Amino acid sequence: MIIHAVEIGEFDFSEYGIHYHMIYDKERVMHSSAASYEDHMTCLPVLDTPAHLGYTVGQPAPCTVRSMEKHEHTMEAVFCTKDPIVLCVAASRADMPPQAEDVRALILRPGDVAVLKRGIWHDACHGLGRPAAYYYLASRGGKPAVWVEVEGEAVVETRARADAYSDIF
Repeated sequence: MIIHAVEIGEFDFSEYGIHYHMIYDKERVMHSSAASYEDHMTCLPVLDTPAHLGYTVGQPAPCTVRSMEKHEHTMEAVFCTKDPIVLCVAASRADMPPQAEDVRALILRPGDVAVLKRGIWHDACHGLGRPAAYYYLASRGGKPAVWVEVEGEAVVETRARADAYSDIF
């Protein structure tokens, strides 16, 4: 099954969590600046538990999503900083493994933050056409994450260019 990655800002992410664009979000992000900096901070806490900071280097998309994990004990915030990344998510169906037909591929660009609800299946993010690094926040308490094979084949295709940055930098 071919899944085309779409820009997260063009997708209704509310079923999966909260999407912030740290530069342009005027409702949920506070903005301030001085001669030497610009600051953009969420109005509410990103997570509702103490969290650990993680750093992942994802392999490039296009790719095949073979397995996913989910967390019942924590939300997870994914931060796109330098290079675009592709975040693959799937809604949970009770105790069923992730289903290929449920996988959605979302492109995050610098300044995008995706905060996943508890219980949302997700893959490690992929770089858009090349490896890319990103940060995440998640609680380490609770049961360790278990990666589960996706039922069916989910092949993520990307049509966006890796260098198609917005005008934020």
